[in-house]
Amino acid sequence: MEMKTFPSLVLMAFVVLATSCIMVVDPEQAQSWREGGEFRKTVDLKAGGTVAVAHSLGNVIVTGWDKDSVEVVASGRRAEPGAGGGVRFYGPTEYESSIDVRRGDGVVRIRTRSLGGPWVASGLDYSIEVPSSVNLDPLTVTRGDVAISDVYGRIAAEIATGSLTVRNFSGPLKASVGTGGADVELLDVRETDAVDISVKEGDIIVRLEGDASARIEAEAPGGEITSEYDLGLKPHAHALAGRLGAGGAVIKLKTGRGNVKILKTK
Repeated sequence: MEMKTFPSLVLMAFVVLATSCIMVVDPEQAQSWREGGEFRKTVDLKAGGTVAVAHSLGNVIVTGWDKDSVEVVASGRRAEPGAGGGVRFYGPTEYESSIDVRRGDGVVRIRTRSLGGPWVASGLDYSIEVPSSVNLDPLTVTRGDVAISDVYGRIAAEIATGSLTVRNFSGPLKASVGTGGADVELLDVRETDAVDISVKEGDIIVRLEGDASARIEAEAPGGEITSEYDLGLKPHAHALAGRLGAGGAVIKLKTGRGNVKILKTK
């Protein structure tokens, strides 16, 4: 009798353990992890509001849309090849929500509280939909690439290691990148716009419309500055103080070790 009962107990224990590791829901935060480690949450935000992001490891994609809301989707990244590690179970505590999404006073704050369990080595990737008119301030990433498109407003971004890519953007922008680079498209540049991009190690590319009006100041002591506009640059120039059109907007570009390229939008 005891020999027949023992396998049944083992099977029951295995089933309980397996189900406890599959799904975790945090009703207080109204957010959940889905199969594959996906997180999804939507909150209301009127056009012209502010979205702040603080993330440690992983890429961040921000895209403008025509809704008065912010949708946050985060997915666990696959471990990089050669990372090693065997098969193991992750208990409920390791699947606890690591993402904090809060809204108040016209600001949506998205913060990665911690990275544990299966995401500790490879991180999380964010895909965030925001109103087209929005202020992204601040957007900070410790390690990962940031891509922003189809928005107008204000951007303040800081990336320690990773690249910044901005497309179809209009408004003031301040960006600081450690190791990586910046490729930024500026449209409808206004006289009051101020753009300041600094990179310690990496290239800076700025794309402007043909009729853009701005004062451009650039430094590349460890590289060179080139331009598709006639700014009087000499070959292998390391510094630039030039003017497009009547001036107006101020664009400052500085890279410690890298090149600066000023291009025309296609």
